[in-house]
Amino acid sequence: MIKKMFFFWAILLGSLMLPACMEDSGFNIVWTGLEVEFEKSALPDHAFTEVVFQEDRRSNQVDQTMVRINLVGAQLDVPVNVLIGIDTSSTAVQGVHYNIADMEVTIPANGSFVDLPVDILTGNLDAAESPDLVLNILDAGDVKVSVNYRSVTLRIRVACPSDLSGTYSTVTVGTEGTVNYQVTITEIEPLTYRISDITGGVYSLNYGEDDNPAIFTDLCNEITVFDQPDQVFENGTFNGSGRVNPDGTIVISWENDNEISGVTTLTKTD
Repeated sequence: MIKKMFFFWAILLGSLMLPACMEDSGFNIVWTGLEVEFEKSALPDHAFTEVVFQEDRRSNQVDQTMVRINLVGAQLDVPVNVLIGIDTSSTAVQGVHYNIADMEVTIPANGSFVDLPVDILTGNLDAAESPDLVLNILDAGDVKVSVNYRSVTLRIRVACPSDLSGTYSTVTVGTEGTVNYQVTITEIEPLTYRISDITGGVYSLNYGEDDNPAIFTDLCNEITVFDQPDQVFENGTFNGSGRVNPDGTIVISWENDNEISGVTTLTKTD
């Protein structure tokens, strides 16, 4: 009994001392490092997409985007020169897909960031191309270059005209049989739309549930549905892909996390 009591008090004393040990171990110390990094390198795959719109195929059309480089840590009272390089894995070509006037930029004294201008040669782009520009931070003088965020990929994509808003009759063939229905597509912003029911009537007619709207994008007639909420099976999502055909019909292949899937063909009626 005495041994058991001793063991109990030893555990209790150890738990009371744990917070003090945590504080002494340095867990409450603020990081004091200093390094430079690409801001958008924190995105999935260390990549971001810049979509440009061609204006009547003007051969000299040029658009511009900025790639931000951050100084992470305390600001300095001296400028920081940052040297940028092009990775050999880049498929974008200088003078064809883009131009960068100066590969060295400067974070000003008492500043926290600088933007690297990238000119996109929109007039040269073709919708069939998918050029990727991979940038690396090569040097920042006395400031450390981030190990995890030293590289970033700029995906250069050209947008084609898109006008999908309207009312559509649908035929869906999939795991739940064949269903005929009607949906509406509404433009939210350029290239981005909301469809009133991604299942094409499957949830409504087969399960007696409400329609399940979803947001999709149209990039040069390529449809993408990504992680749209499933309102019937909670915590689930819809994903899918499709195309806009030359005759104006739309075909979307979709599935949810519960192995319900279908291919919906949409024909505009208005």
